[in-house]
Amino acid sequence: MCASSASWCLRTDLLFDVPGMHVLTVERQPDRFALTIESDADVGGCPSCGVVAVGHGRRRRVVADAPCFGVPVELVWLARLWRCREPTCRVKVFTERHDLVPPRAKLTSRAAAWATDALTFDDTTVSALARHLGVDWHTCWGAVEVEATRRLADPARLHGVEVLGVDEHIWRPSRIGDKDRAVTGMVDLTRDAHGQLHARLLDVVPGRTGTAYAGWLKGQDPAFIAGVKHASLDPFRGYANAIRDELPDAVAVLDAFHVVKVRHEVSCSRMEVRDLHRLIVAAAGLKLRAA
Repeated sequence: MCASSASWCLRTDLLFDVPGMHVLTVERQPDRFALTIESDADVGGCPSCGVVAVGHGRRRRVVADAPCFGVPVELVWLARLWRCREPTCRVKVFTERHDLVPPRAKLTSRAAAWATDALTFDDTTVSALARHLGVDWHTCWGAVEVEATRRLADPARLHGVEVLGVDEHIWRPSRIGDKDRAVTGMVDLTRDAHGQLHARLLDVVPGRTGTAYAGWLKGQDPAFIAGVKHASLDPFRGYANAIRDELPDAVAVLDAFHVVKVRHEVSCSRMEVRDLHRLIVAAAGLKLRAA
């Protein structure tokens, strides 16, 4: 038993690690941990008029949290209901809020961040993450999409990009003729202070045209455009035109893969020409001997 004057366990709260939230019970179910939690808020102000409200019971909210010890976690939040005492206020009863559980969410903000980080940095899939969270694919992806959209809207994620790479990607290989089967991806190829490369995907837009790339560049902050010193690309005129028009101060360079590829193709062509020349010389020599 934890030494606490309240009904909360201090050690469990330390593991749960959410300020303002406390664990009431923990139950080990066959396929998950089930935690009952509550907040420590004892005063609620009306969001409309600001009058101090009075308690009006509880409402159960069930959401999935990030896995713990490799096991899915289900939270049952006993959210407080508050009743506004101001007769003229349009709000009568409202539910307390906490950053851990956004309104109408099926995953906690921590679970959504955990899943988005896993997709960003690890070689995993939405299906695998949904299995770890104990939810279906659509529930997992819905939370990830919201979190990813929020992160993409943050201009700070583009700070420090000095080398910008671009390339096409076929993400629907089975749909031949589908104009949306290809996308253009932008990648941060800036090296760190030790010269190490940590490639980072910045964004993906539909289409594999110079117009698609140019449109993305036009939508970026002028400070980002000014900070790009080198622009890497494959041998595609459309991307080159976009760099010329939208990144006038950047030096366009061919990416490493295509440098090796072109060098290999040139070497193979030279070998073919040399072999053909040898065959011609050999054939000519046979004719001379025959004469």
